[in-house]
Amino acid sequence: LTLVAFVSVFIKSVTTYLGGLSAAAFSNRAVKSLRIDLFAQFISLSPGFYHKRKAGELIARSTADLAVLQGLIAEVLLGLIEYPLSALVFLIYLFVMNLKLTLLVFFVVPLIALLVRIFGKKVKKHSFRVQEATAEVTSAYHETLLCLKLVHGFFMGKREVKRFSALAENLYHRIMHWNRWQLGLGPMMDSVVFLVMPGVLIVGKVYFHHSLGELMAMAYAFSRVYRPVKRLALVNNQIKTLQGATQRVFGIMGTVSDIRDLPGAVPLPRHRETIAFDKVSFGYSPGDPVLKDVSFCLRQGEMVAFVGSTGAGKSTLLSLIPRFYDVTEGKISIDGMDIRDVTLKSLRRQIGVVNQEILLFNETIQYNIGYGDPEKGMAAIIAAAKAAHAHDFIMAQPDGYQTMVGDQGSLLSGGQRQRIAIARAILIDPAVLMLDEAASALDAESEGRVQKAIEGLKGTRTIVIVAHRLSTIMRADRIFVLEAGRIVESGTLQELLKLNGRFRQLHDMQFGKEHGARSTGEQGAGSRENRAKGVGYSTTGKKGVSTQWRSTKNILSGA
Repeated sequence: LTLVAFVSVFIKSVTTYLGGLSAAAFSNRAVKSLRIDLFAQFISLSPGFYHKRKAGELIARSTADLAVLQGLIAEVLLGLIEYPLSALVFLIYLFVMNLKLTLLVFFVVPLIALLVRIFGKKVKKHSFRVQEATAEVTSAYHETLLCLKLVHGFFMGKREVKRFSALAENLYHRIMHWNRWQLGLGPMMDSVVFLVMPGVLIVGKVYFHHSLGELMAMAYAFSRVYRPVKRLALVNNQIKTLQGATQRVFGIMGTVSDIRDLPGAVPLPRHRETIAFDKVSFGYSPGDPVLKDVSFCLRQGEMVAFVGSTGAGKSTLLSLIPRFYDVTEGKISIDGMDIRDVTLKSLRRQIGVVNQEILLFNETIQYNIGYGDPEKGMAAIIAAAKAAHAHDFIMAQPDGYQTMVGDQGSLLSGGQRQRIAIARAILIDPAVLMLDEAASALDAESEGRVQKAIEGLKGTRTIVIVAHRLSTIMRADRIFVLEAGRIVESGTLQELLKLNGRFRQLHDMQFGKEHGARSTGEQGAGSRENRAKGVGYSTTGKKGVSTQWRSTKNILSGA
């Protein structure tokens, strides 16, 4: 008997271990696949999807929500395998003992089913709310860490802790609501069974004349059936918790990107002629246009610039060319082909983008420059770096091209990050190079180096520049002035200055009226005095050395 008991315990232990391992393997594999699919979905969705969503919330869906799934899937699988088998064995015994009395007990099943349904709905609802509150907490972590310098700079640590405490308190209350319904089902079921079982035993004694021993045996068998049934009911609660967590995840998985290859899309040949906007209008929200009836045509090899006040729509215009967004009205064409009729890959492989906010991975300089085309070798990466005037400072780093750039390029200066971004764009040999405020945050020395990199590319590809600082666009072939989403002026630098319109206003605000007069051959008041002093105006509108306006004068005179 001892040997039999030992063997039984051993077999049960091994079976439990193997069952748990199998369930864990299944849940881990399922969540791994879901995690990869979710990441791929994040990548596939257009920028418009992220406008009204917090990054921290999306991170929570890919971490906290999936962690809940991973734990619950294994528990649910084990419960669905183990508990029905346990109940079935003792249920057969009860039917053999007394079929009618056993069937009498089943009158309690509808009541238990009703309880399971009510509690399950509540558990699902509160599970969803818990995941929402968890996302808010994760978002607060993410946002605060990104803005930590700002928090320290304004000495707002206590305020942020207070804000986070409110979010943590909200999460606590939502978890407690979920716990009340999650844990309440078991006691409710126990109460129902406690009320029913004495009646069943009395019926068994009075009408079926069972002995006390038989009734005790049946009561024990009933308890062995009830325990796995109760656990199955609790498994249902876990399933509802799963549904609450998966609802948010599959909400993203079911989202279809609004920017995708249309049926019949064809590859775009390399750009050789024109980029045309034909009565283009666009807005991020319905009824709130950012661009209105914009039309222009760029010739291959031109360097053109878009200027205007903040909010005029310059950066938005640039984002439409690689089709990060689709136009609301009108069309954009490259060499006569509507960009909506070509494949996204062929379109975007021809466009190199350098933004004001440079995005770098916490990897080596080589990795970041080569990111756009990993197949390119070291020679191509060095050539791109030289074209971007980045090679010298890279070689001055301790590990050269193997130097780590830090989180978001934090170990490099602003000018160094910009030149790496330009090198990254050059590496893919784009037919179109777009620079969005690429020098706005740089000092004069760094700006000069970036300008040299840009001017070295002039004529080899179409270059489109968005700028606030007019010093960065003095060598542009044409300049477009945007105001309130419309092109109000266009022409060469000389033509726009002679118009005395909006561009002239922007120019004079940055360089000073005397410089503007000098640029168009006019003699402004006090010009002799300033010329004698060697004083001009810097790009910020303050007095400085005359180098800036003299350089502009040379450009205007063709020097």
